[in-house]
Amino acid sequence: MSEKIIVLKFGSSVLRNSADLPNAVHEIYRWVRSGFQVITVVSAIGDATDRLLADARALSGVPEPFATAELLATGERASAALIGIALDQAGVVARVLNPREIGLTVAGSPLDSELVSVDVSHLHRLLTDYSVLVVPGFFGTDAAGRTHLLGRGGSDLSAVFLAHKLNARCRLIKDVDGVYESDPSCVDAHPRRFTRLDYRDALRVAGQLIQPKAVTFLREQENCAEVAALARPYASTVHPGPTHLTTPNVAIGQAKPLKVLLLGLGTVGFGVYQRLKANADFFEIVACVVRGRGKYRRLGVPDGLLQTDLEQVLDLRPDIVVDALTVAEPSRQLVDHFLQARCQVVSANKALIADHGVVLTALARSTGSRLLYSAAVGGATPVIELVDRVAAQGPITTIVAVLNGTCNVVLDACAEGSPLDYSVREAQAQGFAESDATDDLSGRDAARKLRIVSRHAFGVEPVTIEVQILDDGVARRATEVSAMGKRLRQIARATCESGRVRAQVTFEVVDAHSQFGKLSREWNAVEVIDTSGKAHSAAGRGAGRWPTTEAILADLFSLYRTTGPNSGSDRQNTGAI
Repeated sequence: MSEKIIVLKFGSSVLRNSADLPNAVHEIYRWVRSGFQVITVVSAIGDATDRLLADARALSGVPEPFATAELLATGERASAALIGIALDQAGVVARVLNPREIGLTVAGSPLDSELVSVDVSHLHRLLTDYSVLVVPGFFGTDAAGRTHLLGRGGSDLSAVFLAHKLNARCRLIKDVDGVYESDPSCVDAHPRRFTRLDYRDALRVAGQLIQPKAVTFLREQENCAEVAALARPYASTVHPGPTHLTTPNVAIGQAKPLKVLLLGLGTVGFGVYQRLKANADFFEIVACVVRGRGKYRRLGVPDGLLQTDLEQVLDLRPDIVVDALTVAEPSRQLVDHFLQARCQVVSANKALIADHGVVLTALARSTGSRLLYSAAVGGATPVIELVDRVAAQGPITTIVAVLNGTCNVVLDACAEGSPLDYSVREAQAQGFAESDATDDLSGRDAARKLRIVSRHAFGVEPVTIEVQILDDGVARRATEVSAMGKRLRQIARATCESGRVRAQVTFEVVDAHSQFGKLSREWNAVEVIDTSGKAHSAAGRGAGRWPTTEAILADLFSLYRTTGPNSGSDRQNTGAI
């Protein structure tokens, strides 16, 4: 597991209603796939706290303090639970915590207490099993187990306290992209944004943005915290000093959205369409390439966006092309054309990347474009990102992975005694297998993904891959090993020796409590082993609309931060990704 930890705090100005939950997930996944373990601290959604307080005051002019604290804390508890559900849907391994569970203790008055301690060792233990821990902010418990609040804006204090105790980075996500010298909504005044500000300036100008108690805590501990907006590459950092402002001619947060051409509106493509529409500040859909218009008109896609004529598509000049098709053609033709036109490309098309990825990547490099394809391998499991990170530190010897969730579903059904053909039909009925499951059962799907991963791990791909078919014999074996408390899993394995890659996709017996044995349904996992023998791992949902959409959105936001408007703004001051 990574030793990097970041605390991300989402306030009610960011979580205005449940429709904002996916954007918080995008931000969390941004840091997960960059190798961070994430502690997510959340406030109540929207005006939930005010409404709960109004309910209390409707009953009593002076509500009993401990009962009031218990009531108001339900807003944060609900918010944390909803974030946990949204993370699971997106395929991110997460655990929702109760402050009492991690020993988050407080002292003081029930409505305005101070944080005292937290069980750091327990948090570290949890982080060995979960990429993300979700903690409701704003409250803790006293020595008697009673709920105490931390005062208005107390989730900021929760975040900086946890970051201090864990020696972690801290980022407070707000509805503005940093701290300004005056109200940033008054654009005519051209207010400058602080890249860094000391504690005194933070208390002076940011009292409405950051809880003063949180700033005071930072000052007492001589610690830092970033103030940032969703998806931005920059932040204002509160630190010991000195204070630094952007120059007046640096225009921040007023950029036009990037124009996106979407190839395909199938299961994944329509998910991407929905998320792009919800992020209109960043992306503008200029066209959607489809075979026919009727189905998508009924789904509410504007007729003017639907494009069936490929010749007309070639005349478009988008900033980014998203390839959500599932076959190599016409993807190869379109991606080749737009890379030559210096457009950025994000692809989820594993057939395209496996068969043509080397040539297309070289083309992108020659034209100064980028071809990103995290979603082509592992869905929301950040396989490529993990491999690239480990490879940057030194040689990789072995890749071991479960890269096909359909086989998990089928094998588990067979293990319970169902015949193979029935298990496949059930997987199809549940949406875990395509109507034609040949690629999954033959091992071709996993082999394609293993080819792609091998390029990143070893710089070359295997000449051949030994592949075992999921047939009746394998199905019977799944039943037999289950009786022994084991699991049968389709394992993709590649090893590099003397510059030659040996690869296979076969069915292996694993311990039921091992990383691969615990996988179920469409969940994937990967282990990357370096020359010291150390195993680096990642897991997540490997398929489906929302996990694959999450990976595509992560690539899109990465392009926005690195090649879009304001992409370079003071990133060196924040270490932002």
